[in-house]
Amino acid sequence: MFSQSKLRPAQTEVTTTSCALCGSGCRLKIITEPDGKSRVAGDRHDPVSGGQLCRKGLNALELMNHPQRLTQPMKRVGKRGEGKWKTISWQEAIEFTAKQLTASQQQWGQNSVFMAYGYSKDFMYTQLLRLANGLQTVNIVGPETVCWAPTKLGREYTLGYNPSHDINEQTRCIMLWGVNKYKTRFSDVKQLNVALKSGAKTVCIDPQYTRHAKKANHWLPIKPGADLALALALLKIIIDEQLYDHEFVAQWCEGFDQLKQHLARYDLEQLAQEVQISSAEILSVARLYAQSKPAVIISGNALDHNTDSFQVNRAIAMLMAITGNLDIPGGQFQSHAPSLVSGRWPYDDKEVHALSTQKRACSAGTPVLPEYFRATNQGITRAILHSVPMPIKAGLVMGANPLLSWPDTHAVHQALSALDFLAVSELFMTPTAMMADIVFPAASFMEYEGITQGLDGSVRYQPKLAQTGNARPDHQIVAAIGETMGVLDPQSDTAYWDDFLQPGGLDFATVKALQMVLPPASPHRYRKYLTDGFPTHTGKVELYSAQLATMNADPLPMYRPMAADNPAFPLRLTTAKSKHYMFSHGRQISPLRNVHPEPLVRVHPETASRLGLKEGQNVRVETPNGRVIYQTLKLDTYLSPTVVVADLSWWYPEKGEATLGGVFESNYNVLTSIDDDGRGQGEAGSFNINGLPCRLCGIK
Repeated sequence: MFSQSKLRPAQTEVTTTSCALCGSGCRLKIITEPDGKSRVAGDRHDPVSGGQLCRKGLNALELMNHPQRLTQPMKRVGKRGEGKWKTISWQEAIEFTAKQLTASQQQWGQNSVFMAYGYSKDFMYTQLLRLANGLQTVNIVGPETVCWAPTKLGREYTLGYNPSHDINEQTRCIMLWGVNKYKTRFSDVKQLNVALKSGAKTVCIDPQYTRHAKKANHWLPIKPGADLALALALLKIIIDEQLYDHEFVAQWCEGFDQLKQHLARYDLEQLAQEVQISSAEILSVARLYAQSKPAVIISGNALDHNTDSFQVNRAIAMLMAITGNLDIPGGQFQSHAPSLVSGRWPYDDKEVHALSTQKRACSAGTPVLPEYFRATNQGITRAILHSVPMPIKAGLVMGANPLLSWPDTHAVHQALSALDFLAVSELFMTPTAMMADIVFPAASFMEYEGITQGLDGSVRYQPKLAQTGNARPDHQIVAAIGETMGVLDPQSDTAYWDDFLQPGGLDFATVKALQMVLPPASPHRYRKYLTDGFPTHTGKVELYSAQLATMNADPLPMYRPMAADNPAFPLRLTTAKSKHYMFSHGRQISPLRNVHPEPLVRVHPETASRLGLKEGQNVRVETPNGRVIYQTLKLDTYLSPTVVVADLSWWYPEKGEATLGGVFESNYNVLTSIDDDGRGQGEAGSFNINGLPCRLCGIK
């Protein structure tokens, strides 16, 4: 049932809302029977999901009603991480937080306060940025360096925009690169199947044998982290064999000769060896993609997981361009459809520009690209530990879990331990919340009235279905802190939502009355570059980027090998999302935990046999930096014998605060690093996740 206080209905009741556990916004039907029991079902009329729901969405009520939910503000009374708390009022929690943030800025400067947010918090991103701007701190940080930013910026620096795809019956080739639509954004599978039934060929580039790989004409089990080497090999073949669109390149590409000369420096066999795929197979894929028009490349955020991710996505944008697949029916597409909202993701532009570019460039770890104005995870960690480029002494974390999601868990723990003050807003007592001085109980998406947006661009009303304790929505918590500190003006919830709805000429009352507002239908207009050009400095596709050259960044993608092979650590480690969890979220939810109860590390049976390991055994995963995690071995006959795939973001809520939920035991980010491995820190601030050298050992 919704909550213990909800009366039983005389007949079956159906309430519709939209899921906010990821960014898709699938419609949910909450069905309450006369006996008071409730369940979740999909809405077959939903343009996004068509009635399908993932396991996370189906168990949204389990999350809302979970007995371990935080229900009251709490204040730490023992040592940090000791697990001693007292319940306090909202007023005391807000006032104490405001006092501590003010004290930090008065003693250490405006940038001594950082703010962090996690994924899937909708319009709260802009609300937190408003608070950061009001406090004049540039140290606001999110997950974008490894999720979205390298892809978006890499393609924008090349094409002027980040293309979507127009997959339909005309599409002849689909290249799925580092993505598994069956686990994330499954709503795209329908259009993929339309193209496949019409004869489209597919290429799957993934170390793992996914459902896409099973259906593909070509599966390239790439060495983890070698994506740029493969992209350069594909470009080299297409140019050397004259398979590119000569007319498009001549008229609309800037720097083609420079790219051609640059690629001449690479040997195809050496690139193939780096990728660990035969040159013959790479040749076949290059020819298929270049000669099958229209063609699309769909990538996932696996391509955002290394320091060269920005250049990987530059190279992929070049593949789209030189084959003439930009803004054509059945190919890549540039949407000009106006949005009905502002500020949902990533931010409201006016808030981005509220502080100067020069000031934002001083944030902790900000990369060279001015468009990435935020701090980085590793930059915040370094600044706390070493006071470089400035001392950071206090933090406000909203729906994020840095101890699980930031690189080098041990360094993050040291950093959080060193803070003078930390406040965390959360649904549950996470490892990061366990390190806080103040913990705010956050409302789940079904516990406050608001709006969200579906993948189709529609705006959806989100009703309040229940109240868990004294939990409050994040945006109200941020507003209360800002008002107490005198940097945000009081604003009603209605005015808050109205503000985001202005671009579509809507208001909250209208969306509530209509329940869902679809964007105006507009036919696709293709090849807009013929009249508008490309939204770059030159008006063309910039294969060679003079803009990057002025920043002392690589104007053309240059492959730098990963860490050299190490006989003591002969395997290459990567990770993959679980369809049952949203990163570190959901380990408390029994229906999810029952189907994925423990962290799994997958290897080829030959590798396990050679190491004397057996399936189901708990094993050590070790990296050269001296870090170790423990996961349960699972055999995978499709993996390369040199590849290891470990679960990410794993912790154990049942282990409690004495061990911070076992955060150091199995969490993948124990193994990652905040240090430069010789390939730089990345133009978009990424850190290395894929391709880490490792070894596996049994536990004696």
